[in-house]
Amino acid sequence: MTPALAWLEPLRSSVPELNAGAWDHLGRLSCELARRAAAAPPTGDPSRSRWLLDLRRHLAERGHRAPAGPHRLMWQTLAQFCAGTHDLDLRDVTGPGHGAMILNHAAEVTAETWRARLERGDLVGIAATERHGGSRVREITTCARSHRDGRWRVNGEKCWVSRLVESAGFVVFFRDPDSRITAAVIDAAEHGLEREPVTPLGLGGWSWGILRLHDVPVNPAMDLLGWAGDGLTVFRRHFTRFRPLVTATALGTAAGVHTLVADALAARRQVGVLPRVRDNALITLGRTQAEITAALLATITTSRLAAAGHPHADLAARVGKAAGVDTAHRAITDLAPLLGACGFQQASPIAKARADLTGLLYADGVHDSLYRSGGISLLHASIAASTPPATGLPRRPLQRPEPSRQAPVVPRSGDAGPVLQVDGNAICHRLHRGSGPASQQR
Repeated sequence: MTPALAWLEPLRSSVPELNAGAWDHLGRLSCELARRAAAAPPTGDPSRSRWLLDLRRHLAERGHRAPAGPHRLMWQTLAQFCAGTHDLDLRDVTGPGHGAMILNHAAEVTAETWRARLERGDLVGIAATERHGGSRVREITTCARSHRDGRWRVNGEKCWVSRLVESAGFVVFFRDPDSRITAAVIDAAEHGLEREPVTPLGLGGWSWGILRLHDVPVNPAMDLLGWAGDGLTVFRRHFTRFRPLVTATALGTAAGVHTLVADALAARRQVGVLPRVRDNALITLGRTQAEITAALLATITTSRLAAAGHPHADLAARVGKAAGVDTAHRAITDLAPLLGACGFQQASPIAKARADLTGLLYADGVHDSLYRSGGISLLHASIAASTPPATGLPRRPLQRPEPSRQAPVVPRSGDAGPVLQVDGNAICHRLHRGSGPASQQR
């Protein structure tokens, strides 16, 4: 049994959506990943990204993809965990990834074309972030202008684009000719795309860097995701489903390190190198196992909410990604010293996992910004649910306005949200006086 399956076996009852066939498929994928990962080129080898893309295509040919049906997101979440137990670089070897935006929002003909490409193992990158930062999507400056042939021409620069060289296409976010934020799929072979690879500290398995667009053509009738001006809605809905997958992969990486450390300590104890395993090491093993498992269960729940379109899914995905990656990073940081100097060698998988997870604290949403945006959402909901005593008005829950096609409104992580007029003195008076049975007993 692979380390991933050993972690997941006790949790099977927590995922009743998956039948025996789906679990068997997951087991075959995990075994295939274990076999293939053993032959991976070392970190830093120029051939590593090509090997990863070839592995993605191999798995696609072998049918290692989420089963069709309403529970495919649940299966993909566990598949991401399995991939992460071997190496965080395997995060893109299965599933549609960012290509899901095309499948869910593109015109039917465009979606079917890309569905076939994704099923053959093609990869899609996302080009949203600019130099001012990824969390401020509303401030993008990449823009399109109308051309006499009816198409648009897009110009601008996108930074920190992952899968820069390997992607067969990019979902690009830009301002359309009417200055609305819009998303479109652009084939990677289009003229006018300029790539500048950058070597990252972590997350280096796939290429990464800057994508510049010089008069790149976009057909508004075929290439847009949703309608013109739907870019922020597309972004928010995609990351509600995508962030739990990222979190599951990170937790898989932590679980893989946990298994490696536990096995190494057991081997040292067995051959007599360690006369005994110290209590602090045993405590760390027990605590990190519990923390990783709890975070994984929360991630599974978030994916379930996202698949159902639950109104709390967006909040759960934001704070869940921040907390889950924090948990994984902290677990590896605590586990590494248990192996002594071995865990800090450059060639050590533990050192690589720490560098990768450090990068993931900032990729797909900076953890502090995600926590902050979650706090804002919770505060607004709490304030809106309170009945202003001075007016006696009925309770009115805060509702996020549905974005219009002309002016989509989607809160970003740094957004302070709508301004609320609140009788603060009345709320403070209620807190001081207390309410409910507990205060009455006092």
